[in-house]
Amino acid sequence: MRIHKHRLVLALAVLTLTAATAAADVGPTYFIRNCRIFPVAGPPIAKGAIVIRDGLIEAVGPLEKVAAPPDAEVIEAEGLVAYPGLVVAHTNLFIEAPQPAAGEARTAAFVMPGQTTAPQEDRFPPGPGQLVLSQLKFKKASLESWHKAGVTTVLVAPTRGIFQGQSVLLNLNGEALEPMVLRQPLALHVNFTVNRGTYPSSLMGTISYLRQSFLDAGYYAAHQAQFDRLRRGLKRPAYDPFLEALVPFVRDRRPIVFQCNNQEDIKRALKLIAEFKLSGWLTGANEAWRVAAELKASKVPLLVTLDLRPPTGSQFVTQGEELKKKAEAEVYPANAANLVKAGVPFALTALGLADGAAFTKNVLAAVKAGLPKDKALEALTLLAARTLGVDRELGTLEPGKIANLILTKGELFEEKTTMDRVFADGVMFKY
Repeated sequence: MRIHKHRLVLALAVLTLTAATAAADVGPTYFIRNCRIFPVAGPPIAKGAIVIRDGLIEAVGPLEKVAAPPDAEVIEAEGLVAYPGLVVAHTNLFIEAPQPAAGEARTAAFVMPGQTTAPQEDRFPPGPGQLVLSQLKFKKASLESWHKAGVTTVLVAPTRGIFQGQSVLLNLNGEALEPMVLRQPLALHVNFTVNRGTYPSSLMGTISYLRQSFLDAGYYAAHQAQFDRLRRGLKRPAYDPFLEALVPFVRDRRPIVFQCNNQEDIKRALKLIAEFKLSGWLTGANEAWRVAAELKASKVPLLVTLDLRPPTGSQFVTQGEELKKKAEAEVYPANAANLVKAGVPFALTALGLADGAAFTKNVLAAVKAGLPKDKALEALTLLAARTLGVDRELGTLEPGKIANLILTKGELFEEKTTMDRVFADGVMFKY
């Protein structure tokens, strides 16, 4: 009996500790009342309420139909407007410039003639196996900048090389990177760029390099599969880390995001996607309106940047500053509106933009150029979440979804609108 009693005491102690730990992990409960609600999943609610419990939306609806939990902190939101937190489907947020490893010496033996210091080792060389999360460093000022733009979720992608590496999806919920991670990794990113001083040093070479890499990855995967079946009588395939990292995107059709810096890049990407039967997405694409018919026919997911600068080499750049400014003010802001008219669905991104203020400014420019506000909201909530594969968790205000929402003073996409509160994973930020 004594042994059984000891076991019972131990079991009760474990249960008590587990319950205490679970209680410590439970987030706060909020009851937001008297706000106007744009749930995106349905029609606006003129006077509604939202319950947030432990990082999730517990209830949302008309005020008279949503009961206030007795343990909730009540937020009086009369005059405020509630929206899902904005999902920005491509950024370069938090990326730090590569630095040499701690303790690495720079000795004279490594200094080239004419140099005063040795070249730094590239700690994050681009390639299909490079994870951008290892390059990120949290900055509170950046977090606040994007919160004030209404953004609660961002896809962060690497920026360098042809095969740039793999992106991570973050919820902007605090001061540490690890608790922000929603999907790690999410996609492989490819850019139609060139290498300096080495192959491929031309755009034609880059296309050839991409094609050969996809072909090699397919052959490498087939050789591995054959060896796995037979094991005996077949030479073991030599391990190749580059191809090993690329195989899931070629064989298993995990998403590959092609950065399209002009209309010709869009055509190149569509050809590669079709040729190799890739799960390809397009990003950048601020000249997408020029090839809207091809995009509509392809049904390839499209991430459209709000960077309104004409591409390098465009006639708007090469023919003088006046024409360039006119294009930035009139031509490129209309890209999204023209895609809506053509029936091409898209998500909006902040690729190429430095901060939340620039993002907000350019969203307003796109709306002014003809992008309907409801389409802008969809492109930054439901459509963005759907493209990224997280629409079951994000993108609308519905019970059971992650409590990413914003309370604004004024409606979104108006000049004088500001943020009152931002919730990310149910964590509240006041502004």
